[in-house]
Amino acid sequence: MKPYYYLLLIGFPLTGGLIAYYSKVQKLNNFRLVLAFGGAYLLSVVLFHFIPHLYTEMNVWSGILLLAGFFFQLFIERFSRGVEHGHLHLHKHTKLSAVVPYEILISLCLHSFMEGLPLGSDFLLNDSGKLSFLFGIVLHEFPAAFAMVSILKGQSFNRTRIILFIAIYACMSTMGALSSQTLTNWLSTHILEYVMAFVVGTFLHIATTILFENSENHKFTTGKVFAILLGILLAAAVSLTF
Repeated sequence: MKPYYYLLLIGFPLTGGLIAYYSKVQKLNNFRLVLAFGGAYLLSVVLFHFIPHLYTEMNVWSGILLLAGFFFQLFIERFSRGVEHGHLHLHKHTKLSAVVPYEILISLCLHSFMEGLPLGSDFLLNDSGKLSFLFGIVLHEFPAAFAMVSILKGQSFNRTRIILFIAIYACMSTMGALSSQTLTNWLSTHILEYVMAFVVGTFLHIATTILFENSENHKFTTGKVFAILLGILLAAAVSLTF
């Protein structure tokens, strides 16, 4: 990977977390259009780059593993509470137990680690695919970090633990990319393709959930439709230009 990839992978979630920590804003209601844009962008990258590659290089196991990844992401959301979508799946005034913030951190870190895997491997064959996917990652990790820190502040976590949580989460995509670079030398291309099919399934779940869950009553307002179209067009432009 190019050096500035690492800077972006770490910088965006770190910035999102620090903004949440120093800001009085505790909800992402004003960022719904940004979330819709990011979800559409990530979904477009999955359709433009990942899925065509999977079905060109593999067989029916592509679909099986993709579905497995999709439902695995659904499972870990039991612990992340939907924070990776930029919001929390809880009713108002629900008091979180002391262990929940750690469950959220671990599940978010697992998801972020998996997100970094394609960047460090040969799964994305050209710079346009890697750059497109890189933008998709940082566009949804920023609000995820914001939401996580907002929860920690609401639970009255001390400054040291909050900063530690931010730093750990911000490094996970980079750790995933570095790990896949190592695995590329150890594992066969065939096995890596299976791993990536599973990972792509998690992306598919994240992208579609962001699109359908970040608005009240799941309605597509004019602004949201415009944000979605803009995300699709930008993903196409990046893919065709670079």
